[in-house]
Amino acid sequence: MDQGDDYIPVPEVFWSFETGRPIDRCKLCGCDLMAEGTSYLIEKAFRNGETIFEHALCLECHMECVKELSQESLRRIRAYFDELGDMEHYRAQSLDRFGTDPEKWIAHCMVKGYPIRECEEYQLYGFCVDRDLLFNGAPYALCGEAIDEIMDLLSAETRGALDALSDRIFGIDAPKDLLVF
Repeated sequence: MDQGDDYIPVPEVFWSFETGRPIDRCKLCGCDLMAEGTSYLIEKAFRNGETIFEHALCLECHMECVKELSQESLRRIRAYFDELGDMEHYRAQSLDRFGTDPEKWIAHCMVKGYPIRECEEYQLYGFCVDRDLLFNGAPYALCGEAIDEIMDLLSAETRGALDALSDRIFGIDAPKDLLVF
């Protein structure tokens, strides 16, 4: 993709803390995320400013993971985000206010509005196509409080599915705050 009005090269904040380079492989299937036209999502979690986990999933693997979530959990998650308002309006408003400056998009929790720099825990989310970050409602940040609220909405079935997914992605010492919706 060429630089456009709603995408930029993946910024360093979404790069791997281990390699100091863009995340270039799907954590599940291993496909090349830098291949032209490959869509994927990045999730990074931080505690006290330190990266505690990160991963990228190609869109196909992401969709397979979402299929493992219970309908009840998906309904609750949609309702939770619907309370925030129209996400298309959020995207347009954010593009008007912040342009394609990802630091501004992720400076505050999308749900609570808290400055991320003041949060002990937070997670960042981005949607990418090959080497570019798209501004399509993401990127966004969720503070620990919002993540806890979302986790409380999940059925036991979905929690089990997310725990199993986390184990597949990370193995030993798998994080339990993984969100793939």
